[in-house]
Amino acid sequence: MDDLLKELEALRIRNDFCEDVSSWTPCIDLIQASFAPQRTVGQERPCEEKDFKEYRIVVERNLNNVKSMLEHISNSCKEKHLQLVNATGIVRTFSMNLLLLIGEHSEKNVWNTAECVSISKELLVTFCDLYAHQSPSQILSENLYDLLLMLRPKLLKDTWKTYPSAVGCYRWILQEAKKPILFNHIGDVLPTTLIILDDYFPDNVLIGLECIYQIIQHSYMQKGLIDSGYAKLIYHALELLTRQKEVKYIIPLYSCISSLLATMEHYDDSDIKFGQWSERDDVLSTLIENMELEQNIELRRVYMLSLPLLITHIGCAKWCGALVRILAEYCEHHTDLRTLKATLEMAKMFLLMFPMRVAAHCAPLYAVFLKLHVDLMETPVLDPAIVHYLQDCIYMLCQLSSNVGYTVINDNRMRSVLNNITVCQGGDIKYFE
Repeated sequence: MDDLLKELEALRIRNDFCEDVSSWTPCIDLIQASFAPQRTVGQERPCEEKDFKEYRIVVERNLNNVKSMLEHISNSCKEKHLQLVNATGIVRTFSMNLLLLIGEHSEKNVWNTAECVSISKELLVTFCDLYAHQSPSQILSENLYDLLLMLRPKLLKDTWKTYPSAVGCYRWILQEAKKPILFNHIGDVLPTTLIILDDYFPDNVLIGLECIYQIIQHSYMQKGLIDSGYAKLIYHALELLTRQKEVKYIIPLYSCISSLLATMEHYDDSDIKFGQWSERDDVLSTLIENMELEQNIELRRVYMLSLPLLITHIGCAKWCGALVRILAEYCEHHTDLRTLKATLEMAKMFLLMFPMRVAAHCAPLYAVFLKLHVDLMETPVLDPAIVHYLQDCIYMLCQLSSNVGYTVINDNRMRSVLNNITVCQGGDIKYFE
């Protein structure tokens, strides 16, 4: 490292600072020597710190050396009023390698330490300063193709599991890239994402979902996503995951599906016809079936949190009967307050979205809400929002069905409830009396 700094010091008095290949080569070598190594064993299990035991011993030292080198280069550039924004050749190679190293340590993982993440952030700040104070997203977007090309050998179908640090860097690039650049390069980013998504380790599937979510967001309402066939390809990859029961990625999965369906339905005239069966109905059919049969507390919670992502328009009215059954069952057999809160939030949204359909289902909902309120009064809950949502649902049921309202008013069990219910509607406070 001392010899490298001496070479860099010599650069300060030379006019060919950005063109001298021999002086930049050791800088690139230092960066490349700091990349996380290939994982040669244990591919049949998730990564652990022991897989990078030797690397973790030296990684902080290596990154600090890179930091000292970059600071020296930055000081030299400032003295000569130089910037790397238009750099080519060997200097551009240096820049791309440095970005990949920063990406590998952009967050805490099994191959690094918290100190590595801190150093990585400092490197990024200095690097952006060298690039005429451009933002990281702008730099990554402008160099996206070259960065993906450099990462590609590590992210092939047969190699990606041996380079988890490259996968982490890939995810960082996609998360930081400026919209809609990923759509412009969808043919370059989607294959790698689908490879990662098609794995049996939940952590890898989650990474794949995070990456595909970024691609979908960059492609939001882009007709080219439909015309190219990529929308259907992504949909089928995601739809396969709806049959798997893994708490960790249920909500990210349905977030991806919901966003993708919004674009697909926007350009599909057949889906806007009331009652027309669509891809959304296929997904809802699977989700509702999973919810009706599920007894695992955590799965019930994430399923209920995912349901509002798909109940978004009047075409979902065909599912009212099934939704009432689920809401009633989840309220009647609640064992987890977080799930109960999500259920009552969903119930309130359901009553607001389908007021004309609710009248046919008021009786079972009223009975369940009544029993639930009695239960909550006997065992007070710490979250007042649960009671608030329940009271809102009872009020709306009374407004939507005169029969239920009559029953409520004349039910002695509800008189104490009615005396305490206050609901804010349209800016006015309404009281049951």
